[in-house]
Amino acid sequence: MSSLPPFGPPPPYVPPGREPGYDPWDGYYRPASRPPPRRVRARRGGLLGGLLALLSAIYAYGKYALLFVSKFGVLKTLITLAISFGIYAQFFGPWFALGLVLMILVHEMGHVLEIRRQGMRATAPLFIPFFGAAIFQRSHPADALKQAQIGIAGPIAGTIGATAAFVLYGSTHWPPLLVWALVGFYVNLFNLIPVGMLDGGWIMGAVSKWFQVLGLSVLVVAIFVIHVNPVILIIVLISIPAIIDRFRNDRSPYYQSVPWGARLAMGAAWLFLVGYLAFATYQTTQLLSTTVG
Repeated sequence: MSSLPPFGPPPPYVPPGREPGYDPWDGYYRPASRPPPRRVRARRGGLLGGLLALLSAIYAYGKYALLFVSKFGVLKTLITLAISFGIYAQFFGPWFALGLVLMILVHEMGHVLEIRRQGMRATAPLFIPFFGAAIFQRSHPADALKQAQIGIAGPIAGTIGATAAFVLYGSTHWPPLLVWALVGFYVNLFNLIPVGMLDGGWIMGAVSKWFQVLGLSVLVVAIFVIHVNPVILIIVLISIPAIIDRFRNDRSPYYQSVPWGARLAMGAAWLFLVGYLAFATYQTTQLLSTTVG
């Protein structure tokens, strides 16, 4: 079935095969179809080139970003933080888990900043589920006072972070902030127990060896009050070598070089933090029970 000719006079006769637009079956001339313009090909080539350039830029800058993350241990911190968050969320819910890992991170970064302020190196925080987090010093201070300053920097930073959450709750009345504040107060108060590898052990280790005995007694009592919590029991076992080492090296220059004025100042700072955190923990607990009720 032939198609209808277009309106107007028919086109002049063109011998078959001489023009690409001539259709011998229809018997008249059809305009030849034009090939795709080259500018379309150029546009496709430009799009492909743009994608390649973008991928090259991502590779060039991405590898430096990855190098930065790996160099400073941020990647390890983020991975262990995510793992801890997932585990805590399974037991306590996502909002509690988020507040817990944030408060621990603020606490540990206080240690890291003080270590670097003293010109030493340390790893980025590594989160350990149900044990908080840990940093590893690649060099150690020359005396117990500098180690005490590193030890107290964590609770100071953590106390500031918990207080900020408490103040923000007063402005927003968002309940998770109150929970985060309570978590921060409690975590930092617990870490100030003066025993072994806890921050309080490093802080009060510069003051007197007998604070290690006091801290150990607090943990032993806590074991019976909290019905033999395995985490506290592990802390006690890990702390025993540090307690023995503190008594054995009491006369070493590492401890004896600390002036009495510095010992009193460090002891007073520790006592102030303990008092403030104990009061803040009590007040936040009362406010939280009123809010929940």
